[in-house]
Amino acid sequence: QRPGEKTPAFVRFSTVAGSKGSFDLARDVRGFAVKLYTKEGNWDLVGNNIPVFFIQDAIRFPDMVHAVKEEPDRAFPQAQSAHDNFWDFISLTPESMHMIMWIMSDRAIPRSFRFMQGFGVHTFRLVNAKDESTFVKFIWKPKLGMQSVVWNEAVKINGADPDFHRRDLWNAVQSGDFPEWELCVQLFDQDFADSFDFDILDPTK
Repeated sequence: QRPGEKTPAFVRFSTVAGSKGSFDLARDVRGFAVKLYTKEGNWDLVGNNIPVFFIQDAIRFPDMVHAVKEEPDRAFPQAQSAHDNFWDFISLTPESMHMIMWIMSDRAIPRSFRFMQGFGVHTFRLVNAKDESTFVKFIWKPKLGMQSVVWNEAVKINGADPDFHRRDLWNAVQSGDFPEWELCVQLFDQDFADSFDFDILDPTK
């Protein structure tokens, strides 16, 4: 609304399944969360490196988190979800299969946070002063382009340097090579939304 204005932001990159200190290149979702400190107040844009999500209903989020963490009776596997609790949750949540296909693809593991896209989980409805609304999806595109690693490569990197992503980002910032992203928007109106045979507010689609 105010051209040229700069807004302070805080960005958090993360894995999901692993505890603090687990290896960086796990086959896992990457969090891409942004907090904007605007003059009107703080605004959080929750996102991941994958454009869809596990669940339709937010009330199932605690169940999902418990399912992706390590098995409670043995505390492994760390940083990944290849265990019965997780697959039991998936079998009972068929809408999550879209997300699983993304996670199991070669695109899922970023080469670096600096080469990682971010996708806002939710679709927003923005309303202007004339009470006209537009649906919006927010997408972060890295200026360096997007790159991923395949699983065999990820296994080798994890063995040699489990802090690979953190070290890469730290070294880039320390050397003044600051990563940059473009914030993009996907805009559509109610008629376009109604043309689909599914709810466009469903993050699993």
